[in-house]
Amino acid sequence: MGRRIQYLDLLKAVSIFLVVFCHFVLLPETVAANLWMSACWMAVPVFFMVNGALLFARPFQWKKHIRKTAGVYLVFAVWKGIYLLAVPPMTGTAVTAGAWEICNYLFFFGELPEVVNGHLWFIEALLAVYLVYPAVRLAYERTAVKEGRFLLRFFAAAALLCTDGLYSLEILGDMLRRAGISFGLSFQNLTAFQPFGKYGNMLGFFLLGALLDGGGKGTSEARSGRAHPLQRLLGCCMLAIGLTALWGVKWFLSGKPEWDGILLQEGYRHVPVILMASGLFLLCRDVRIRSRRLSAAAEALAGRTLGIFYVHWLMGWLLVPPLAAWFMTRGIAFGVWTNLLKNIVLMVPAFLVTLVLERIPAVKKLVKG
Repeated sequence: MGRRIQYLDLLKAVSIFLVVFCHFVLLPETVAANLWMSACWMAVPVFFMVNGALLFARPFQWKKHIRKTAGVYLVFAVWKGIYLLAVPPMTGTAVTAGAWEICNYLFFFGELPEVVNGHLWFIEALLAVYLVYPAVRLAYERTAVKEGRFLLRFFAAAALLCTDGLYSLEILGDMLRRAGISFGLSFQNLTAFQPFGKYGNMLGFFLLGALLDGGGKGTSEARSGRAHPLQRLLGCCMLAIGLTALWGVKWFLSGKPEWDGILLQEGYRHVPVILMASGLFLLCRDVRIRSRRLSAAAEALAGRTLGIFYVHWLMGWLLVPPLAAWFMTRGIAFGVWTNLLKNIVLMVPAFLVTLVLERIPAVKKLVKG
């Protein structure tokens, strides 16, 4: 097993916390809650950035990558089966689908209305990126360092600009028109030329992570571990600007600055998300956690994000309704703190279940990436 990289562990720990934070929300209608929910949109992009940084820092092996991709797909199918059996009873629904519909749901990325599992799009996106990754990696390895980094920059920029860039331009056009400024251009039809498919922006984040980590040629393991203060400052500024801008977009679309209980439309397809995710990455890059306990906690959490991701969804349907009812029967108003408490209520048992399952040889693959 390779040596773990602390700052990547830290990024994964922060990201899984934000992922759980934006599921089963117990939040008030406040600006603070809206800012928190806006911040959550960088969690999945950061996961892809960490994945890109890790994969480009390792030698590429065809057989290993094929096994990895096939394993992700099979585990995904098994968990969809688990949700099929567990979620409908928890939500009080009954599955009426036939055998072919269930087969389509399990193995061909279909959906069943009775099985609520919208968070699984992340695994679909991961599989899509893994299918494209070998072509980019092989082209990258056949170039010198300078040309290789240019190749990564080109593909990352193309993937992000053809998704997030065009979508943000469309939102900007709406803003100008609402302000009374004549703007007749539409960028919607240009998305047809997006060459990387439905999850092209996630491929962009994947490649961006490799670039910010060092592009595989001069990676984090080879660096001194001391980040320049300007890097930290730049990361803070990008994070703050991106968060403020995305909150502003949400305000524009919903008509109110407070949290309205509705997730931001196409949340991952906004340029401010690129700023936030890149800012957090730069802020954390090469960080050294001096406390052994904190370091061990970050490593333990980061090493089990896949298990927490899958298990917390079941815990949410099982534990959040009674938790919310407990708050309401005692007249406790929702606040950011209630949602933070919900995170603990979901993540602790999900972590413990993952810990148990990974020690059982027959099922450990379900929670270990």
